Amino acid sequence: MRPSPLALMVLASLAGLALGLALLRQFVPTLYSDWLLYGWWFAFALLGLLLLADTLGLRRREVDVERILPGSFAVGVGNKVHIRLQNLTNRDLKVAVADHHPSQIKADNLPFSLMLPAGEAAELTYLAVPQKRGDAHFGDVDLRIRSGFGLWEYRRRFPQAALVKVYPNFTAISQFEQLGHQQQIAQLGVHRMQRRGQGMDFHQLRDYRDGDVSRQIDWNASSRRRKMISRDYQDERDQDIIFLLDCGRRMRAKDAELSHFDHCLNSLLLMSYVALRQGDAIGMLSFAGEQRWLAPIKGKNNINVLLNNVYDLHSGTDTSDLVEAASELMQRHRKRALVVIMSNLREEDAEDITLATRVLAKKHLVLVASLRESFLDEARQTPVTDLESSLVYCETTDLMAHRNKLLQTLRGKGVVVTDSVPQSMHIQLVNEYWALKRSGRI
Repeated sequence: MRPSPLALMVLASLAGLALGLALLRQFVPTLYSDWLLYGWWFAFALLGLLLLADTLGLRRREVDVERILPGSFAVGVGNKVHIRLQNLTNRDLKVAVADHHPSQIKADNLPFSLMLPAGEAAELTYLAVPQKRGDAHFGDVDLRIRSGFGLWEYRRRFPQAALVKVYPNFTAISQFEQLGHQQQIAQLGVHRMQRRGQGMDFHQLRDYRDGDVSRQIDWNASSRRRKMISRDYQDERDQDIIFLLDCGRRMRAKDAELSHFDHCLNSLLLMSYVALRQGDAIGMLSFAGEQRWLAPIKGKNNINVLLNNVYDLHSGTDTSDLVEAASELMQRHRKRALVVIMSNLREEDAEDITLATRVLAKKHLVLVASLRESFLDEARQTPVTDLESSLVYCETTDLMAHRNKLLQTLRGKGVVVTDSVPQSMHIQLVNEYWALKRSGRI
């Protein structure tokens, strides 16, 4: 509890008046009167009584408070947090509201100040933007309320502790969930390829259409119906896709607001969503830090299982050991699968990634999804105007040449490779997934 600005102003006025009376008595005694002093003491006593009376109602519960949070947050995405206030008194209340939100959440427009009419309710809203995944612990809500006479301001704390999970950015999945399948593909910018060869699952019979190849014609059904009938095929299902997720120190690098690791998680989730809708199974093994293993799971609704398994997983400061991670995966999963290695490869990784893919290729199809820092592309596109910019351009070009040589070597060994900036990695991964499905390799 503390005096309000009004109380401090009155006290300052009384102090100034006392000083004035003292000076008046000292230098102009003819104008001084004891009644002036009695009047000052009366005003001072009245202020003291008002201050005392104003404290009597401070024990009353004057406001009810409720914080309304979303069920979960997505990192980097704004979410509205609502605070409802109910005035339980028959007088207007001047209130300041402070919310003890987690340090990992950026919030604007706090604290609030408002006049809460007698007996009425108000709802305050602020935008909360999580900067980091994991458990977000919200604390209590603090209110600073002006007393009845306005002479005191006192703080009330309302228990509103809550735990909310901050997931990777799953908003893209939520948006695509509302669209039809073809719309989803168009929105992503994914190019679906015509499938070649055999290895397709039978889907249904339909009338013959121009362009159907002879192997699609069902001659028995055509004979019975006395018209040409073709078979429709669908992509093979029940394939296993396992993500080998690098949690090493390189993944801590940032592009814009998110780290490379967060970009990888977002891409992993979107590709998993597409694959689960296709009837494939999704698994994951993290390495170079906290090791987490999720055996392959099927079913579109199991995207939530994957979310809960990775939402609080973070990159560390360890060095990534690709060979050890490949050996660990070979021990944990023996059925043939598409293994997606998600990392940030550089020239010095040539020996490790070559050996790791060789180990995995004994049983699995390997896809290396390598992140490329955005500044490399920006440096090559920046005009060369002086010695410094020319040195940056030459160094960047040399770095990219060695990187491309490594990726080309992997492709020559039968490894599927994607190389993209973090912001477009999700599109590259889904494109490769569809290409592999259409080609019959998975």
